[in-house]
Amino acid sequence: MKKIHSILPTLAMVSAVLMLLPAAALAAPGDAPVDSHPSGGITAAVATEYDRAVASGPPSSTLPCIPTLGALACYQAYGDRWYVQDTRADGASAEAFWQNYRSGSLYREGICRNSLGNGKWGVCNKNYYETSFIRWAACVYDGSTGEVVRCSGWTSTQST
Repeated sequence: MKKIHSILPTLAMVSAVLMLLPAAALAAPGDAPVDSHPSGGITAAVATEYDRAVASGPPSSTLPCIPTLGALACYQAYGDRWYVQDTRADGASAEAFWQNYRSGSLYREGICRNSLGNGKWGVCNKNYYETSFIRWAACVYDGSTGEVVRCSGWTSTQST
């Protein structure tokens, strides 16, 4: 496991390259797993938004979801809501890490963190531009160490 601040220079270089690519080329379901997410912002133009999930029931079973060991993240495009479930009693938090692209450029990025405990669902309400591109992953974050334990591979969708 790496401390987030120790990988920021590398992530900044990767982000600079990714910003040159069209959004459609950035991610597809089945991408290789993500080692960590760039919490703290990796680009000079985009600050990471942090949201604490509020308790909720589970989302509709028709929503796209992505799992990783310890977390499940689901995105509701209509209403721009993130549903995040902590799926493991390990003391860590579950997260949805997202990036929002407009016209092929990174516009916003953020984290919806569920610290409500094992088995609990939380929701974060966002507001994205209609038809913008959303790239996202489910992550597990250990607040006691400040480290991202693991993330799923990226998946993507379009906001409606």
